[in-house]
Amino acid sequence: MAKYLSTEFVEWLNQHAAEIDQSNQYADELFKRVAQEGIFKIGVPEVLGGKGGSFQQAIEAVREISTYSLTAGFISWGHRTLIQNLLSSKNSLPRERWLDDLLNGELSGGTGLSNAVKFLSGIEELQVTIVEESGKRYLQGRLPWITNLKESGFITIFAAEYADRSKPPVIIVLPYNANGVTRTKELSLVALQGSNTVAIELNHVELDPDWIIAENAGEYLAQVRPTFLGLQCAMAFGLAARSLAEVKKSLDYVDNRSVLKPEYDEQVQKLANLEHRLAEGLNQSNFFIDNPKALFDVRIEIVDVVASSLLLELQASGGRGYLQNAGSDFIRRWREGAFLPVVTPSVLQLKTILQAAK
Repeated sequence: MAKYLSTEFVEWLNQHAAEIDQSNQYADELFKRVAQEGIFKIGVPEVLGGKGGSFQQAIEAVREISTYSLTAGFISWGHRTLIQNLLSSKNSLPRERWLDDLLNGELSGGTGLSNAVKFLSGIEELQVTIVEESGKRYLQGRLPWITNLKESGFITIFAAEYADRSKPPVIIVLPYNANGVTRTKELSLVALQGSNTVAIELNHVELDPDWIIAENAGEYLAQVRPTFLGLQCAMAFGLAARSLAEVKKSLDYVDNRSVLKPEYDEQVQKLANLEHRLAEGLNQSNFFIDNPKALFDVRIEIVDVVASSLLLELQASGGRGYLQNAGSDFIRRWREGAFLPVVTPSVLQLKTILQAAK
């Protein structure tokens, strides 16, 4: 039984999960419904308009919604991460200006920090530049992949560097209606299509100083990385849990599947272990900030658990899982699972970082 989601919403997700995965038709409605469920308010202090509770509960909520649709989990991760970014900033002005609308779903929030994560790991250059002209600062560049940006209104967050490298890169939160901001058409994805994933083009956008939520991108990202990756891992936890639940159904009702029981037990135990490690690390102040390898290991290992669980689900379901209209939703989960190794920071990027640190 769902803990954080209403029965009505679960029924709607079950009905539309395949369409949400392959089409942007229901993207705005999906976001609206998630907001109405109060998912974005979990773990946000009541004094700021949230429901209160712990950040661990926010992770549990993203995990739960991801068991029904990874697309729903994906937009929840992006939106709730942006909210957490604002909560973690010393600059209170963006919170005062936009937090209520973000919590209530009036604006959608997209986390565009993928490029920043790669930049700080030495993998690529920042894609947004700050140019100074006549005493004013302007943003110039392109962010090629940001999720959860509704055409009707959004806020996004990203890193930008000064063209003359006179200061460290900064973290900026940007509203959709600033002059010079262009939202492109939705990207064509293999899965998770109903997530309003687009590119953003910035053409001579005058930088409002109030938009800068961190003057030093490196220091800020090191502080928020545990919550960023914690919510991201929650998506994978949910998908793995759902896949293993489907395996269990086959083990319970199909006599000749018992040979798979040891593998099923192994993956169940691995999933529980990873969830415990993440929760324990987040509960210890600064643990993952001081020990990023422990966090990276959880993120890398859960991708393997998802892959193993999906393969086990296919074996347990047999030919039924490969039929288009068999009602198992396995093929959708298979497509969803293919996303987890490549979402930034990708498994390859994390392994590269760990290798370089040796």
